[in-house]
This record gives sequence, structure tokens and C-alpha cells, in this order.
Amino acid sequence: MPIAYLDLIGGIAGDIFLAALLDAGYPETHLATVLKQLPGGLSLKTENLKINGVSAKKVSIVARTTGVLPQKRTELFSLVDRLPFEKKVLAKAKNILETIFQAEAKVHGEDINQVHLHELSAFDTLADIFGVLGGLSYLKVEEVCASEIPLGRGLIHSRHGILPAPAPATLEILKGLPVKGIPEKKETVTPTGAALLKNLVKDFGPFPEMRISKVGYGAGHQKFDTCPNILRLLVGKKRTTENLSGEKVVELEANIDDKTPEELAFLAEKLMSSGALDVGFTPFFMKKGRPGFKLCILAKPENTNQLVKIFFSEETSLGVRIREIKRKTCPRQIKKISTPWGEISVKFAKAPCDSFKIEFEDLKKLSEQTGIPLIKLKKNIESYLKRHLKA
Repeated sequence: MPIAYLDLIGGIAGDIFLAALLDAGYPETHLATVLKQLPGGLSLKTENLKINGVSAKKVSIVARTTGVLPQKRTELFSLVDRLPFEKKVLAKAKNILETIFQAEAKVHGEDINQVHLHELSAFDTLADIFGVLGGLSYLKVEEVCASEIPLGRGLIHSRHGILPAPAPATLEILKGLPVKGIPEKKETVTPTGAALLKNLVKDFGPFPEMRISKVGYGAGHQKFDTCPNILRLLVGKKRTTENLSGEKVVELEANIDDKTPEELAFLAEKLMSSGALDVGFTPFFMKKGRPGFKLCILAKPENTNQLVKIFFSEETSLGVRIREIKRKTCPRQIKKISTPWGEISVKFAKAPCDSFKIEFEDLKKLSEQTGIPLIKLKKNIESYLKRHLKA
């Protein structure tokens, strides 16, 4: 799968993202065609420069038409709907603009249809959005990932007066996304840059497993004091182990020293029935030499809060450690198989695992029904399944 990774060294703005795409192979002629379809009589100016010895591209979008875009949501969306782009491109662009309008409305305490974009009503806002969408499409990128988002602190000038950086609307957009502070007293992320991240990036974190084919460097218009003001874009193919699926899971862990085995079994059963993927206990010695158990719960991120509530309702422990981890899993399927001893559920794992496992509860029930010892019945069914599957 074609993938792009945004290494947000100095942050992100629409023009920096666009510059990185151009440096990674997006033709200027293609971007010029996109700009011709936008209002404002836009033209493209690019500059190749070196930042700390690294070659990077800087982009400027110049509007020949005086004035600004419509500042209100309904008027701007009406303009966008009339632009000669594919419906899916228009939909993505409107989602990005909607993110900005929602943030502005929340920050200023206004109805979303009464909000004015002010600075973001410049013609180059649409150029950044449609240019980025065009660049990703041209490079055939199907998935975008990014590093943590670096945020500086300082003061910026706006039509509302002097505001803290990051701008309040930018922070509103960045809610739910991973950020980190850097010692830079300037704006490192613009509202347009934040909206592009919010709508286009699927995953944030370290470099993904990929085979890199292109690298582009986009340069910002400001000079930073503590880091280069560049965005590094990696384009390539995502590397995945054949047939293995990757997913994020959450590991919840706690130390327990005041429960009986029966109570622990009840807790495990309750957690599993409430969405836990796995529950385990490891015996170990705690403080003052007391024997205890380490509880480990594996869960999907969306089930975390529910499982934490269950834990605290059944436990006297005062805290739970939570870690987000990644795991690879083999595709699996549970099938009902008829055997000479009765019907039983079997979990089949596909390549590269190529194995099967009899569901224990079905095996236990079948053993009780037939009177055959569980161990013997398991061996008989496994032997039958191996012959049956080969046939």
C-alpha cells in the first residue's frame, strides 16, 4: 500500500506541506493546473534553499485578484461546490474547512454559520488544501501517518489582537491528537496545518514499517531558533507481513495482594465478558515480601474506560497502569465441524500460522455428554481433524 509519513520537525502549515509534496516529486505543472481552477488568479512561486545544509523547497502562492474569499461557511461552501473537481476531492476539502469553522465557532462562542474566517479567508487557503489533496493523489498515497506534533509557545498577531501561540483555534482542532512542546517562541502549527492533520492522518507515532521511495523537504517562511523550520515527507510502500494484520491494543496492569483465587477468577470472567481480549495473572512478591498477583488485561482502546470502571468496582487497588501497544495477529475463523463424537467449534488460523484449536468449552461439554475422558476425546478429535482437513 502506498503510504506517506510526515516528519513534523518544525511543525506544519499548508504551504510547508505543499512544498514537501513538490520536493518529493509532485510536478509544479500539475499544481499550476490545480491553481488555475481556484479563484483569485493564483500563481505559484517556488524557491530551492538550504536550511542547516539540507536542501528544501519553499512555496509562495500569489493572488492577482484583490479581496478575499467568502468568510462565512455557507458562502464559502457554495463557492467550493462550484469548483471543477471530483466529488470526493470536494468532500475532503469541505471536511477540512468544516474542521476550521467548528474550531473557530467553539473558540469565539458563535454559531458556526456566523463565524468569519478572517486571516484564513485568503485565497491561498484553498490553494493549500486543494494543492495538498492533489499532491497526495498524484503520488498515489492511500494512507498518511505523522510524528507527534511539535508546539511552540509565544504571541502572535491577529485581527482579534495579540493571541497566544498555538492559536486557540489550532488547539481546538488538535484535541485528541498527540502533541509535544518544543522551546520555540513562535507559531509552529497553523489552523490549516492542524486541519490537514486532523482529516488526513490515520496514525501518529514513530516511523512506520515502509519501503521508502521518495523524500521531500518543505521549508517554512519563518526562521526558528531551536530547530529547522522544515517538514520532511517520506513516501513509499507500507511493509506488512503476509496475511498478518496489525492493530493497536491497550494493556492495563495492576498489582493485587488482597484477593482470593476465587475472587480473581470472578474478576477475570467479568472483564472478559465486558470486552477484554485477554486477562492474566502472574504471581510475584510485592513490598514487605507479601505474595501477590500482577493483573494484565489486553483490550481494544475503545473498551479501556469500561474495563477500568469494572476493575475499580471489584478491586481495592488505587491505580491502573495503561500502555498503548501494537500487536500482529494471524487471521482466524471459528467453524462448527461435525465429528463422529458430535459437533464442535474449531478455531482455524490462516497462513503464516496454519493451525487449529478446539474450543475448550465445546470439548468439555462433549466429554460430559459422551462420557469419554477429556484428554482422550481431545486426541481423538485432533487426529480426526488432521485426517479430515488433509482429505
